[in-house]
Amino acid sequence: MESENKNTKKTDRVLGDEWLDWRGSADEQHIVEGKKTFLLLSFVVLAFIILLAFLFLYLVIPRFEQYGRTGVVIITVLVSATTIFLLVWYIFLLVAALSKKNYLFVCLEKGTNLLTLLFPFTVKLAESFGISRDRLSHSFIKVSNTLVHPSINEGTVLALLPRCLNRDIKREIKLICEKYPNVVLQTAPGGNVARKIIRETRPVAIVAVACERDLVSGIQDVAPKIPVLGICNSRPAGPCKDTVVDLEEFRNALDMFCPRS
Repeated sequence: MESENKNTKKTDRVLGDEWLDWRGSADEQHIVEGKKTFLLLSFVVLAFIILLAFLFLYLVIPRFEQYGRTGVVIITVLVSATTIFLLVWYIFLLVAALSKKNYLFVCLEKGTNLLTLLFPFTVKLAESFGISRDRLSHSFIKVSNTLVHPSINEGTVLALLPRCLNRDIKREIKLICEKYPNVVLQTAPGGNVARKIIRETRPVAIVAVACERDLVSGIQDVAPKIPVLGICNSRPAGPCKDTVVDLEEFRNALDMFCPRS
């Protein structure tokens, strides 16, 4: 009987390589994780990188002294300036993510770049504390969504859905999208198809529904060139089958980018 259940899990859906570690845990069905998880751990990673930079500075300064005082000053100023820049940038991102006030918009507009650079290292740190990649990704997506500037843009807004979404939910989403004249609704079975749709549609903004793993990959590829609001799905039947999403959250995401007809 147990072997039959295992076979059913393998044949009732097509799982991508990113789900090879899936074990059917109830914790993986619906993830709730706040922004503070990613913000705290990414700050620890940034602090560690800065410490390494100053350790490097400490080790190389004796060699630069052989070439005179000018070399020492130059390398010290470069490392210190870069450190101050990263710290100030991160502080503005932190304030914006926690208060939802976009101070220094130009800095925040590119803020996702810094967060995506820190993400792989933050994943490793999170795993050492027993925090799964999906939980951290959920937190990262919430932070990324906060940094998206809410504005009404002229042009196409792309609504991207996963193939695994429940049919009734898809039907409801289609009805919602019909109320927005500039929204194009598409279903993407995978990342490659999603990228092709984005190239062909050339949207001014994207509202994407997917699992945490696909959303993080998409945000890393597209943001901040195109504003992306990610909405994580829930997986009551496990990944890649009859997933569901909060319709009100989806509607609110569209409202950020375009008016209703």
